Amino acid sequence: MKEIQIKELQPRLQKHVEKASKVLAKDPAYAADILFNIVKANPECVEVRRLLRQAQSKSGSAKKSGGLGSMFAKLSGGASESSVRKNPEKALASAEEQIKSNFSNTSAHKTLALAAKELGLTETALLAHETLFNLDQSNLEAGKTLIREFIGCKKAEAAIEVGDILLKNHPADDEIQDLIKKASVQQTVDKGKWEEEKSFREKLKDEDEAQRLEQSSRAQTGEEGLRSLIEEALKKAENEPENINTLKDLVNYYRKLESFDEALEWLAKARALDAGKADVNLETLMVTLTREKMAKAITSVQAELDTKPGDAALQAQLDQLQKEEHDYRLTQAESLVQRYPNEFSYRFELGELYKEDGNVDAAIKELQLALRAPKVRVKSLVLLGQSYMEKGFHDLAAEQLQTAKSEIPGVTDLKKAVIYDLGACYQAQGDAEKAMTEFKALYGIDIGYRDVAQKIDDFYSKS
Repeated sequence: MKEIQIKELQPRLQKHVEKASKVLAKDPAYAADILFNIVKANPECVEVRRLLRQAQSKSGSAKKSGGLGSMFAKLSGGASESSVRKNPEKALASAEEQIKSNFSNTSAHKTLALAAKELGLTETALLAHETLFNLDQSNLEAGKTLIREFIGCKKAEAAIEVGDILLKNHPADDEIQDLIKKASVQQTVDKGKWEEEKSFREKLKDEDEAQRLEQSSRAQTGEEGLRSLIEEALKKAENEPENINTLKDLVNYYRKLESFDEALEWLAKARALDAGKADVNLETLMVTLTREKMAKAITSVQAELDTKPGDAALQAQLDQLQKEEHDYRLTQAESLVQRYPNEFSYRFELGELYKEDGNVDAAIKELQLALRAPKVRVKSLVLLGQSYMEKGFHDLAAEQLQTAKSEIPGVTDLKKAVIYDLGACYQAQGDAEKAMTEFKALYGIDIGYRDVAQKIDDFYSKS
């Protein structure tokens, strides 16, 4: 089976795709219905399937499955490899049906990836792995698999970006470092276009050349290497001002150097192009870069204040920067919620900001909606529980925190905070037994956490 583009579909179907694209932001559920039927009849069209995933991720209906169906989705390990290989077309169609019922069904996405690979639908398989990672970016194995898939598809830059995300949560993981190095080597090859002169194998025929390549790949993340790449990209941008990929490269390079003014300048040029106007990701990147710029300024002033404690001018400057950063985040969050009311993940940050402002009722409203988004569900439960605590609704708070506790795997800082808050809720309710159960559990995990040791000592001294 060969993957096709939208332009290769029947004209009638192309019009349906166009219609779905127009309504995707305002009515993602309707768009998803249109696109699903097209994918069902044309499973080889990866472009339509990608649009379908966007619609499904934005649609609340894709996340509303419950009862036995939802339970089965969580417990099922998906189709076996042997059954997929026996009938990959059937497995592909079945997986798509399951995803329609429950977008967060990871087993279905895994089955779809395997079936697509069996059918030779490389980009479709890659899309499935991208979706799996986006559903849970803390999933280490899903992230590593995606990096390998990107490398296999000669998409080194994308592989490095995923690697950077993983490293934030797993800085000591050697395998991630190795995968990034491999992607960097591939990127070096692609940038230099050495394959036009002779094969990659020929270029690496001796150890000296291999060592040179290794050094080159390392330089990609160093300032000198980035400056060199910027110089090349600037020349290319001058000759090809309409090449959006070159402009994106410049944004990425300047961002890595933390030269945010330059990054934002080139991003604005990219967004001004016809191809950039339709790219929602560029809009999101603009917000991200602006916030990173603000964060850098705050960090810089804070560092200076640490060396000059009590400096009133520096403190006033810091307060102003923090207010501007908060106000910007609030404005952007409100805008995103207004424009994409069914993208419930946006509700979390808005609720968080409302809570910071002391607007607890407004925060609760947004956080209750944010629970529908798998990516932020646990964080929403925690913040919702804390919001109820602020209002003195300790029974409601305990319900949210208990659920959050059960859904956080392992022992993390977040889980320890949840256990402590849960104990505090029970204590406020006058249920000393339940409170001590939580505090004892926390004591057994981390004796130094806040004042839990003192709480346990006080308990046993009274008994």
